[in-house]
Amino acid sequence: MASIFQRKNQNGTKVWRAVIRIKGHPSVSNRFDRKQEAQDWAQEVGLKIKLGKYSFAKSAQEKTVADLIECYIHDGALEHHKAARDTKRHLEHFKNTLGKYALAYITPDLLIAERKKMLVRPGANKKLRNPATVNRYFASLGGAFRYASKNLRWLDQNPCAHLFKLKENPKKRRILTVDEEFKLLQACKQSKNRYLYCIVLIALTTGARKGEILALTWDCIDFDNSLAYIKNSKNGCPRKVGLVGSVLQELNTIRSVCDPQKSLVFASKTSFGKLDIKKPWQNVLETAGIKNFVFHGLRHHFCSKGGELGASGIQLRTQLGHSSSQMTDHYSHLDAEATRFIGESIEQRIMNQQGTL
Repeated sequence: MASIFQRKNQNGTKVWRAVIRIKGHPSVSNRFDRKQEAQDWAQEVGLKIKLGKYSFAKSAQEKTVADLIECYIHDGALEHHKAARDTKRHLEHFKNTLGKYALAYITPDLLIAERKKMLVRPGANKKLRNPATVNRYFASLGGAFRYASKNLRWLDQNPCAHLFKLKENPKKRRILTVDEEFKLLQACKQSKNRYLYCIVLIALTTGARKGEILALTWDCIDFDNSLAYIKNSKNGCPRKVGLVGSVLQELNTIRSVCDPQKSLVFASKTSFGKLDIKKPWQNVLETAGIKNFVFHGLRHHFCSKGGELGASGIQLRTQLGHSSSQMTDHYSHLDAEATRFIGESIEQRIMNQQGTL
């Protein structure tokens, strides 16, 4: 059975896509400029498949990496992908570098050579990519090849499947000192962005992600029970976070002067889209004299301070919306000062025992 429908490319042009699905055979697809061409192709290829005269293996010879990437993006394979924007950017890179290669010529050796080039060539920001970034690029490419193998049957196997990942340098994550915490909030109060103080305060006291905070709508704020409902979390599971008194006070102030036509709590002045705080955030860091710190560090800060105060792993995991305890461990940075009480407790017990001898 053939399905023929129109698709819109990223450049705005429209193409007709024909997909043939016959039970017991791999699906076959192609794109055409005209609907009639798609119908003629579908009829011809469909008949060949039924007669057993169609060679599915030739897809690897005919289809290029560019064809695969176009198909992967426009067939809706990334619709529910949380990092779809980054994935598309990664694939655009490979479309430019490997796009002309037929899928049959994509081998692990070729991919390893391309990976070496990526490590020594500056990216779009004119900086060299680190091993972790290159690994992300190839994870995106591997997803496209997996789609070609399992869904389209254009390949027998994924050429990225057996590539070893590059060794990544451990990230240096840090949290704020007590002094930095105070200076940051003071700088936020002085910021020209009227929302920044409240946004940072929410991040510090809930551990919520920046995207989760900026996506909050007024119907997500439960003032009576001091809760915020995060509908779209990174792992796909909605959750609730508790709001402290100072946050509720700030939210009430914002609500008293907000535009009732805009549902977002932190609404942009000029549009109905999400607020962009990149520039104001950089400004307050500079004002506070805080270096080597990113907004996501506030999430690490919350987790670490929570651990210091005795919060259990499951409490932190629930609050942060993590799907595994390993991820929560990754966010918790308990230093020697925070854990010294364990040794002191043991020492006290030993001394007490010795005193009884």
